[in-house]
Amino acid sequence: MFSKKSAVAAAVLLASVAAQAQVTVYGNVDAFFGRIEFPGDASATTNVESGVHTGSFIGFKGQEDLGGGLKAFFALESDIGLDTGAAADNFWGRTSELGLTGDFGTIKLGNSRSLGFLANAAYNPFPVTGLMNSSELLNGFGNYTNAVTYTSPNLSGFTVAVQAGLSEVDGIKNNIGLAANYNAGPLAIGFNYADEADGLVDRWQLGASYDFAVAKAFFQYGQNKFDGVSEKEKFFQIGVTVPVSAQGTILASYGNLKFDGFKVTDLSVVYDHALSKRTSAYVGVKNLRDNDSDPKNGTSFGVGIKHSF
Repeated sequence: MFSKKSAVAAAVLLASVAAQAQVTVYGNVDAFFGRIEFPGDASATTNVESGVHTGSFIGFKGQEDLGGGLKAFFALESDIGLDTGAAADNFWGRTSELGLTGDFGTIKLGNSRSLGFLANAAYNPFPVTGLMNSSELLNGFGNYTNAVTYTSPNLSGFTVAVQAGLSEVDGIKNNIGLAANYNAGPLAIGFNYADEADGLVDRWQLGASYDFAVAKAFFQYGQNKFDGVSEKEKFFQIGVTVPVSAQGTILASYGNLKFDGFKVTDLSVVYDHALSKRTSAYVGVKNLRDNDSDPKNGTSFGVGIKHSF
């Protein structure tokens, strides 16, 4: 049985290792109280939820300087169900990777965010792991496990990346991802492609953002092609962040997904008010509409608080 003395000893050991290896403990906690309703639900419920605006998680990361510009690094992250205290996934299911970075770029191995997931994070006003993110909700990409990822050095704002999620099963194809991005000044633009599900799904997506100073605009368009199906699944998203005061920001996103007469739309709006550099309170509303459900509409709204560490 894991005693209190054992727990204290483990905590002391972890702190000692962290101090020697320069490990950083970081993460985010997000608590939401309000009404939750999805299309097809018979009724709405009043909930305390975790990770509505931003995902709740805990992480450990560190790096070591190997000399000559070469560094080793690692990252371990676990999602948290703040409302129940439970792990939201297998413990390191969010991220578990080890890699090297230097003048040649960055290469890493492990359980990594896919390049499509990173695009959904870059070109949406909402953090990608929160319920409010239209892109990941409607056209999610997830992680590549057993992954090898290479990202080139930044050349005047341009980077390219290639990623393989190995199936590790003879006769089953690996997941493959490619991405090209430009990010300099107020403009960011990117393209990503993925061949997934044993070659049965081809996916591509174009994203862009532009910071006008008074507001930042976001855009995405993508298509998913399923093997043996002539109709393509089409995804579209536009969003904006607007600072309205020194502490307050409005975030809004609209997205839709269409496939063979099926259509889902999402509209999310949040007002976020910074209480400090790491803590903010927010109020938000999300409307989901699914033309294949009864009822077709689901509206969620409420208030929350989030803290990063």
